[in-house]
Amino acid sequence: MIITEITRNIKNEVVNKRCDLLMIEWYESTKRIQRLRTEEGMDIAFKLLGNTSQLHDGDILYEDADKIVVIAIRACDVICIEMLNFLEIAFISCEIGNKHLPLFVEGNELLIPFERTMQTWLDKQDVPYTLASRQLLRQLNAHVDANYHRRLKSSTKGIPLFIKA
Repeated sequence: MIITEITRNIKNEVVNKRCDLLMIEWYESTKRIQRLRTEEGMDIAFKLLGNTSQLHDGDILYEDADKIVVIAIRACDVICIEMLNFLEIAFISCEIGNKHLPLFVEGNELLIPFERTMQTWLDKQDVPYTLASRQLLRQLNAHVDANYHRRLKSSTKGIPLFIKA
């Protein structure tokens, strides 16, 4: 079965049908093209384009009279940093961004998929953290859309360059 779009999420409704789970890792939720198998053995291929390019926990992929196929994101080992004050969070977030690590938010905590080098850095900076097993659901994203730079009207063309000796 090929899935090209996600129509709705089970979190907003009550469904009285048999539920076949498609368990995925957090990093698989952003892949646009992939082939996976549900717990009951149903093969599912994704070709998600456009606005439906990310899978979310609880997304319904398939539905018939008897069952539904639902996405479930597995829990993984994470580093939990409780939000302290604005400057400390800005400093920590900047460092995480410099390392190109994904950053998630849950309540008043920053969550990072466990990585030994990040744990060592947090220890050196005396940042309090805990280790836990959690679902990573709400990723912070600082990307701009593909057409952003095309829409910019300002340009440096026609502006004279003055160099003083």
